[in-house]
Amino acid sequence: MNVRPPSEAGSVARLRTIILVDIGTALAATAFMVVVRLTVVSSSYLTLAAVIVAASGAVMAGGLIPLRSGNVGHALLWLAAANWGVAIAAATIATFCWPLMMLAALLPSVLAASLLTGRELAFYVATSVVVSLAVVLVGLLQDFSGLSDDVPEWVRDAVLIFFAPSLVALVALMVLQNSVRMQGVLAAMSASRAELAEQADELRRSRARVVAATDRERRRIERDLHDGAQQRLIGIGIGLSRVREICGADGPGAVHLLDGLRHELRVAHDELRNLAQGVYPPVLTEHGLEAALQSAADRCPVPVTLALDNVGRHHPDVEAALYFCCVEALQNAVKHSQARSIRLACGLDGSMLWISIADDGVGFDAATGAGGRGIVNLRDRLGAIGGTLEVLAQRDAGVTVRGIVPVNGAAAR
Repeated sequence: MNVRPPSEAGSVARLRTIILVDIGTALAATAFMVVVRLTVVSSSYLTLAAVIVAASGAVMAGGLIPLRSGNVGHALLWLAAANWGVAIAAATIATFCWPLMMLAALLPSVLAASLLTGRELAFYVATSVVVSLAVVLVGLLQDFSGLSDDVPEWVRDAVLIFFAPSLVALVALMVLQNSVRMQGVLAAMSASRAELAEQADELRRSRARVVAATDRERRRIERDLHDGAQQRLIGIGIGLSRVREICGADGPGAVHLLDGLRHELRVAHDELRNLAQGVYPPVLTEHGLEAALQSAADRCPVPVTLALDNVGRHHPDVEAALYFCCVEALQNAVKHSQARSIRLACGLDGSMLWISIADDGVGFDAATGAGGRGIVNLRDRLGAIGGTLEVLAQRDAGVTVRGIVPVNGAAAR
């Protein structure tokens, strides 16, 4: 059965209540017919009707058995079979009660609307409609038992007056339960909508931060090129012009100037190499995350202990995100945490690639701050590829940054 999964416990409780009320109604009807059989009408058909109604109550009670294990579909089927069977049988024997039996035949479809969906719900609705039509036909077009003529009119009226409110109340109970359930569903949808709106706002803020960080990085690169390597290369060009001018007149001075230019050229080369490392290190593309992390640890001015366990190769976006997170975390540990030593670990755990950067610096109070813009940048970078970041910090006890990113084996290189 295609039973709706949300609030399974609530569905079991609702169906149990309906079954118990329906059993109570069947027992009351049985007792009423027995009393009428003993005091008013001595008819074997009335005895048969009482037996059928009592049997339907027993069938309904059978629905409580699968309900113990949470099988709502089978329990509903027991209840529906009992209602449909007693509706046709009772309307055939006692034709005057067909309006009540028509309500009884419709009960399963009303109840199924809150428990089932798709073809199963269509089955209960269609069967209830067919059985209800059959009840009307057998109640109006035949009277083989003659019981309706034998029963006094006041008894027939008493049956309708007494049991009609009971069946209507049962329908009302189902409608009320459906209403409560729908209110719960609407409340959950409202909460989900609010959560989605909050996530959308956070996504917009995250995208804005990424754009701003990209712009800042571009401006930094432009500034570093303009103030560093570019100025040095311009100076080298001017120096070479001077060498050309004095080369013939002052040989030793030219040699000295050339030595200075060679030094400036080496410095410019180092600056460009460091800048390239900051933009995208070639070692990451050529040799992967493990080699890139070793290179980053070698460049760090603070001693770094490495613990790299089965890192492997992965999608370039994943490797880049984890690498730059590690580099930024190392920079934060040096600049802000004033660390004396750092431990950098990375490994693959099933389908999760993780990193951990722990320092022994001054730390910060995690209860009053999240570590500033640097931590936000790390979260945004990992969040962009579906990862998460955890920051453990305590004043005078260092900072530990842990990142986890899901990886797909098919994407690994």
